[in-house]
Amino acid sequence: MQQYMDAIAKPNAGPGLELWKVPVPQPGPGEVLIKVHKTAICGTDVHIYNWDPWAVGTSVRP
Repeated sequence: MQQYMDAIAKPNAGPGLELWKVPVPQPGPGEVLIKVHKTAICGTDVHIYNWDPWAVGTSVRP
């Protein structure tokens, strides 16, 4: 049975984020899978969420 995890995604340029359910990745050779128990946000995360001028000028786009 496929297992899923939560992921925060920013699929488009602009304010906001989305919560996605994505398949848990399977580690390959030389890789490990780490379970995160706690996390936090920082100032960079707030800039990206708000999509302010700093985020627009700094964010990497394909």
